[in-house]
Amino acid sequence: MIFGTIMFSNIFVPTDTMPVVVRQIAEWNPVSAVVGALRELLSASAPVPADAAWPLHHPVWSAFGWCVVLLAVTVPLAVRRYTADHRIR
Repeated sequence: MIFGTIMFSNIFVPTDTMPVVVRQIAEWNPVSAVVGALRELLSASAPVPADAAWPLHHPVWSAFGWCVVLLAVTVPLAVRRYTADHRIR
């Protein structure tokens, strides 16, 4: 799963050179958001195409948003799994 999210991101290739479907996936990919945020914060950001999606125009906010969403999904699942494992013993 990690390999797929990395390959469908803007790490290696700019999104404006990708086909339309792959470009949409890459622009909304959490890995692309984190990479864009790092590039912006480290002053190595490339110009963003005008027709790019919101996460590429606001990568820092997008990266924080993805972190919040992923934590909101995984923390309750982990707590539920942890409590279920300890009830059995």
